[in-house]
Amino acid sequence: MIGAILLAAGSGSRMQGEIEDKLLYPIGSSNAFSLCCRSFLQVREIDYLVITYRTATQLLSLQDSWDKLNATLEKSNEKHVLWIQGGKERQDSVYAGLLAFPDEITHVLVHDCARPFIRTQTILDCVHEVASDRAITVARPLKDTLRLRTENFAHPLNPGATKTLNRSNHWLMETPQGAPKSWLVKGLETAKNENIVLTDDMAAVELLGHPVGLLEPNYPNPKITTPDDFAYAQFLFQS
Repeated sequence: MIGAILLAAGSGSRMQGEIEDKLLYPIGSSNAFSLCCRSFLQVREIDYLVITYRTATQLLSLQDSWDKLNATLEKSNEKHVLWIQGGKERQDSVYAGLLAFPDEITHVLVHDCARPFIRTQTILDCVHEVASDRAITVARPLKDTLRLRTENFAHPLNPGATKTLNRSNHWLMETPQGAPKSWLVKGLETAKNENIVLTDDMAAVELLGHPVGLLEPNYPNPKITTPDDFAYAQFLFQS
């Protein structure tokens, strides 16, 4: 059986206090949290959803948004849903979510609710990959030139040695990301024991030596990080 963790416990520190909760801030007639949930609810192959939250106050607001979403769906939600308080770091929230699943959940997808435009077909494509005991992440190849600073700079404008990297070998990570649950649990435990800070879930899988597949979505799947990102989100919603 397959489960999905929807991460909604982030602090949103880069909103600089302008927006209280970026996941609940209006995007057209909806919000980032509801848009993510709608896409995942439409994937029949996912049996369990774990939703992480930050505080009890935020939980009430998320659940209110969840109830309003369910009221608009043609069919009642038949998935099992667990609400789990997240941890200090992303990897703490993912680990808590993994441990919350029942034993029959053997494969898991993890998605950041700050990426509201993920499509159901992409989620389904990821489900098919993880069900075959493979690790997968939504990602896209780097299109811009990538340059490495090869010495310490006192200031970026100061001249110094640089090196142009082969961009064909570099991909930008997005979500969902998924793998067999046991790989994610063991990888995150390894990271914790070795004091390794992970920026995405596939880094935990790589610690165990497992290869990771890259799935290009071929449509915008941006992450809402700063207040300026909402203008683009509104455009995508309307189009």
